Amino acid sequence: KQWYQRRVAITAGGNQNIIRSLGINICTRMPTFDMNAHIGKLRRIPKIELHAHLNGSVRLDYLKGLVQNKEILPDPPNETASIQEFFEFMSKIQKIVNTPERLDAVLRKILDDFIEDGVVYLELRSGPRQTDLMTKEQYITTVLSILDEYNKANKIIVRFLLSIKLDTTPEEMEENADLAIKYFKSSYLVVGADLSGNFIYSNLEENIRVLQKCKKNGMKISCHIAEEPITSHETYHMLDIVRPDRLGHATNILPGSKESTLVQSYKPLIECCLTSNILSKTVKCYSEHHIKRWVKLNNPVCICTDDVGAFQTTLSHEYHHAMCHLGFSLADLTQLNLKAVDYIFDDDCKEQVRKLLSD
Repeated sequence: KQWYQRRVAITAGGNQNIIRSLGINICTRMPTFDMNAHIGKLRRIPKIELHAHLNGSVRLDYLKGLVQNKEILPDPPNETASIQEFFEFMSKIQKIVNTPERLDAVLRKILDDFIEDGVVYLELRSGPRQTDLMTKEQYITTVLSILDEYNKANKIIVRFLLSIKLDTTPEEMEENADLAIKYFKSSYLVVGADLSGNFIYSNLEENIRVLQKCKKNGMKISCHIAEEPITSHETYHMLDIVRPDRLGHATNILPGSKESTLVQSYKPLIECCLTSNILSKTVKCYSEHHIKRWVKLNNPVCICTDDVGAFQTTLSHEYHHAMCHLGFSLADLTQLNLKAVDYIFDDDCKEQVRKLLSD
């Protein structure tokens, strides 16, 4: 109950005294108006989502209907949780989605939720997962089959990034890179590769090697980067050598740093996940989020959710925060989206997406 109250307070544009009583840090005055009505209007706005993890995007109330008697659905981390506790939480969620049947059900729910929230173009990402009841190939083909169905039904334009995980062995990173390349060459749905996972296990040499392999095979790259200040050396070399097309989070690329200068020199799009960054403690509060700085530098950005289920948010809520706490107008957000279309990984549907965003 306390967790729920805190999350409601964070996502509300309401009473500051209530928010302070819950021990939540706020940095600027939040407007008092009907948040639900505002969110309702935002849900009708066409949007693009470029940073959404498959297993993190399933809502916990839906997962409750899938678990069996002996399975335990983990509680979401509380307000004092570190980013490492969120990584542990996501690992537990992944263990529940352990069969092709569960993956099918979860993915359909995720897609339906994004459609209901007004998302017209979605790039979903996930690593090829193997369980006792599902091979990596089964995982990938199950995902692609459902995505193909939704695309052909014109419900949403959805594409897939295959993730290479930091918290795996060099051999498994290589295997997953090979799978990403294989399906990139054989399916219109796989449009790029993602480097993600728990950064404390990061191996710079291996990261560079597998991403360069993907790039040599024509793949575009989205790279989780600079989520913690301790990785500045690694960040610079990743940017300098790999030149990822898009950067996930990038919360600790600081003003005036050589990393910031490098980003400004080639302008990769930055995938900004506001609520995720607040709750995982990589950003202090919404009004201090780095998205504003990158926009002022004319660097492309895209507002994203990261993990809808884990962070109890929606893309419409993220737009709400950007407007309430950071001063963006709806016209501003539309222009940011139109600019971000240049950085979606499926070149063939860019004009179609621009039209959908302009309608």
